[in-house]
Amino acid sequence: MIMEEGSCGAWQRVPEEIAMRLDDVPGAAYEVPGEVTCALQQGHPDNHMAVLQGWGNEEVWLSWSAPRTVTAPGCRAEGMTCLLPTGHQGHHYVIMADVVEDEGPYWVADRADLDTRRAGVPGG
Repeated sequence: MIMEEGSCGAWQRVPEEIAMRLDDVPGAAYEVPGEVTCALQQGHPDNHMAVLQGWGNEEVWLSWSAPRTVTAPGCRAEGMTCLLPTGHQGHHYVIMADVVEDEGPYWVADRADLDTRRAGVPGG
């Protein structure tokens, strides 16, 4: 993939359904690529953009936001093994690390909710 000096260059796969839809456009100027790089200048604000197809004076652009990778400690509220990071919003998504054939993970509000769900009590 060719990248211009000074361009952002963030990579993105073009969703297959979009590529298929744009391949058959009458008067299409381009072959829709399977992957693109951002055409905007390096350090740009907002979403990334790359041209996918053109015809006449019109162009179709793919616009996407950058995925982020973060490192955070895992949530261990009330001794549960939650599969979300510490400080997450909403319920915990827990597994029973000490149970070999557990049916989880479970979405629970707290340890009592987990115990109720695992005991099979309705409403849990």
